[in-house]
Amino acid sequence: MTAAEPLALTDEQLRRFITNGYLVLQSQLPAEFHARVFEKLHSLASGSGHFGNNLLPLVPELNQVIEDPQIKAALSRILGNNYSLHAHRALHANPPGSDEQAWHKDSYWGYTRRVRNHRPWWAMLMYYPQVTTEKKGPTGLLSGSQYFHQLLPKDCCDVAACGAAGTFVLIHYDLWHRKMLNKSDLDRYMVKFQFTRLSPPKIGSIKNPPPWRRPKDRPKFDLNPIWQSTWDWLHGVETTPKSAAATDPSSQLTGQLYANDEVSTLNAAFQLSEQASAGSQKAMDTLSEALNANLEENDNTRRYADNGSFWRADATARSAAHGLVNAGENALKVLNAASKNGSPRGRKHAAFALGEIGTHAAQNILVDSLSDDDLHVVINAIEAIGLTPPTARATSALINCLSHTESEVRFDAALSLLRFAASPACVLKTKMVTALANSLHDSNRYVSAYAAQALELLGTQQALRALVPFLSGARWCSHTDNKTPF
Repeated sequence: MTAAEPLALTDEQLRRFITNGYLVLQSQLPAEFHARVFEKLHSLASGSGHFGNNLLPLVPELNQVIEDPQIKAALSRILGNNYSLHAHRALHANPPGSDEQAWHKDSYWGYTRRVRNHRPWWAMLMYYPQVTTEKKGPTGLLSGSQYFHQLLPKDCCDVAACGAAGTFVLIHYDLWHRKMLNKSDLDRYMVKFQFTRLSPPKIGSIKNPPPWRRPKDRPKFDLNPIWQSTWDWLHGVETTPKSAAATDPSSQLTGQLYANDEVSTLNAAFQLSEQASAGSQKAMDTLSEALNANLEENDNTRRYADNGSFWRADATARSAAHGLVNAGENALKVLNAASKNGSPRGRKHAAFALGEIGTHAAQNILVDSLSDDDLHVVINAIEAIGLTPPTARATSALINCLSHTESEVRFDAALSLLRFAASPACVLKTKMVTALANSLHDSNRYVSAYAAQALELLGTQQALRALVPFLSGARWCSHTDNKTPF
């Protein structure tokens, strides 16, 4: 296992995160702090329980974990300075002899209709308060698997996330992982936190950004076009390829876009995007056709984790969408056509790609997509709007979506309004406050949480008048439990 890293997140560490999907970091807090946290967690696990999302007020010491300089430095480098702690957090206990989990990707809090990002919009932090050896059943990771919906355990190195007390494992949200078998006679605890980026990197914000190069420690497969695209995006560099010759794609390359392994489909999509950006209309048409390759309706089955069983259905459309993102604004014509006249799965993936491109022109197409009769399209369009600059039209559309009967629509609308609230260009603040104040009492816990975070960021007197009484009434007393009720 890779040794714990020093405080500052280096360029090489960021390169490894992009390629491998995880970093192992070490807390700066003293050993006695982690021992105290362990005892509290052990008492909860063996007594009253961990109380799910109320874990932070129940164990307030965990706030120091989130504020650890090592973690803040890493999160800021990956998610930008403008990131948010998600309202979901959980204690994961692994007692002696517990079963090993199957490999999986977490859902987005029960929701699976969105398209997963290559770019690090989301990150997951795993904190271990005790020494965790492989025998004790740590979290297992498939290195480099964050870009794949297909489960490829033979291609991705199986890593046991071990370390000393106070070890953090920071992973790309979509990395394949599992709980390993605890073969010891000791309890193992892990606290999971999740974070989301609130704004995209600003183009040109970093002068003389460091160059991309493959790190020494990387997967055996090569996704260099994707890795470099992510690196460029994180450093505010235009992602549109400019170096490829304007050649038309070969039949072999086109065939690879429809292959039975995602390494081939993704690499083909990025090669096609380079050719399309260099002027090949045939390459752009190939990506457009692939976006609409599956004419079936979208699957509305609700799943709480992805085990890879359904990866193939959207593989071609998904890879094409990522390729079109890499082509940037050159792809807007194709994505506009797909949004209006594409297949259900094509319209869904077009909405995702438009959000990643993130321009005002993309936003106009996305707002129009909110009238689509397919919820998959609407949900992806709503989240995608939050990745674009705030405008009055988009803000009004998101506010309207807060009253939708479908909880997933309200969930993504509240998230996008949170991202708008984080922007200096935020507009219609008074209307946002009124709508978000109502959403504080939404039946979905995450709609309520997003609304509270957005009101805090807006910070107007009107926003605080709505927020503070809500928070006061919802206060959890960290000194009260079954043993000390008074």
